[in-house]
Amino acid sequence: NGDVVEALMQGSGHIATAGEVGKNGAAKSIDLLLGKPRRIYDTPDKGVLWGWEVPAYLTTKAVSAGVFLMPVLAILSGAAQPSGQLWGWVLGTALLALAATGAFLVKDLDRPDRFFYVLLRPQKRSWLVRGGYGITVYGGLLTLLAGLQVLGLSSIASGVMYLSAVVALFVAVYTAFLFAQAKGRDFWQSPTLVLHMLVHSIMAGAAAFAFIGLLTGTGAEWQSFLSVVLLAGIGANLLTIFVEMAVPHPTADAKAVADMILHGRYRNRFWLGTVLLGNALPAALLLAAGTTPLLLAVAGALVLTGIYLTERIWVEAPQRVALV
Repeated sequence: NGDVVEALMQGSGHIATAGEVGKNGAAKSIDLLLGKPRRIYDTPDKGVLWGWEVPAYLTTKAVSAGVFLMPVLAILSGAAQPSGQLWGWVLGTALLALAATGAFLVKDLDRPDRFFYVLLRPQKRSWLVRGGYGITVYGGLLTLLAGLQVLGLSSIASGVMYLSAVVALFVAVYTAFLFAQAKGRDFWQSPTLVLHMLVHSIMAGAAAFAFIGLLTGTGAEWQSFLSVVLLAGIGANLLTIFVEMAVPHPTADAKAVADMILHGRYRNRFWLGTVLLGNALPAALLLAAGTTPLLLAVAGALVLTGIYLTERIWVEAPQRVALV
């Protein structure tokens, strides 16, 4: 009612134009006139683009899932057997990386205090909710394994280990389905995004394990296994990127993103960071140095840097195109 609004304005000493009322909405305008401003959760305070927190969260999530998958893959392939001490390092690294993942995820929210709403008042079709539950279950299983490890209950721990590996695979790839729900970002609709996330998790896990090996002095069989996994991961990663870039894109927006990555705003970050620093250089080190622990760790550091740079490009570029 216009008379009511005018009376409120006069009573509170506020002046608002019709344009401001139309822009803010009646409820917000009346709140302002009454002198009771409230924070509205539909207006991000940092603009449209996701910041560095999202690629950082993707990287730490890949480390957490991948570092746990390494000893499981080694056991299944017969390449090596992890000791109790090594399992302790693996579980500690996975939990630490998972905690960092949660911190980055909460920091990216404009209302961190509403984080628990995702779990307590879930929209079950949302992959953000499903991923939140997956991360919670994964953290619980890692904690349970750590407790079983301390108590020496290896027979029970074996079954929990394989269940945890399945959940780790889910944690590694669920973000691809989350991105796919953003229908306005055509580049994220690619079916190769699941493989992209899985390969990055394997690479990140092997890279983190290389640091564990440097600290604990793992044997030659572990170093050889990690070198093979890293080289295979780099090959699969480059192939996945080639498919994502080279296969004709079905929409103009997706094609514009690929052009921006290869030839536009992100070309230097992509060719120098992703391709050269994050893939070609560590592959050359691994082929030249074999299983030298220090150089294996250096190669791992380069791989992790390349993963972060790649994820930052893949997160930012589709949003840049949407702003044009």
